[in-house]
Amino acid sequence: MFVGQKPTEPRRGDVQSSDPFAAAPPGISLTVENENWPWGNPAKSVDVDEVLETATGQLDEDEEFRGEMFKLLIAGVSIEHLVEAWVMNGFEQGEFNLDVGLIAKGPLAVYVAYLAEQEGIPYRMFENDDPTSENRMDDREYLELLKTNNPRMFSAMREELNAILRQGGKDTGKSMQMPPDNPPAAPAPQGFLNVEETEDGQ
Repeated sequence: MFVGQKPTEPRRGDVQSSDPFAAAPPGISLTVENENWPWGNPAKSVDVDEVLETATGQLDEDEEFRGEMFKLLIAGVSIEHLVEAWVMNGFEQGEFNLDVGLIAKGPLAVYVAYLAEQEGIPYRMFENDDPTSENRMDDREYLELLKTNNPRMFSAMREELNAILRQGGKDTGKSMQMPPDNPPAAPAPQGFLNVEETEDGQ
């Protein structure tokens, strides 16, 4: 009788040795108290004015801290990014709750920009150069999407544009129309080859 090779025990750390039931079940963190973390306890301050006074006071009094911030601005880090990092750090440390941080975010960003203006430091206010264009479709993406999903409309637009270019860039004034789904058939030929004659031969 042929006996195959005896299977070896998987080594520790291999995928085969991991127990799929050894991991914590999803949502286990929701069953424990958050008091072990600073953000799980009541915030030290819930007054927006007090939080802003503390933040701006550090910028005014701590020259080393202000210098580090100016270095980041010169390096191209946006004020938006710096202030958002300040909000997350203060919330995680339990200095203030998230609502207070989000309310103080705008005034603090304006104050940082003011300090940069006073010192002649170049800065970017927003992470995106044009925040109003975020999540918007540009012309190239629009035309590629149109060519893929509606090739008939894309062809009609291209023909209209080519006609304008052939006429020196002057608009013909005619509204663009999509080609019909079922173009009209060509007129039937006249003569003895016409197969659509009536039964009486007329």
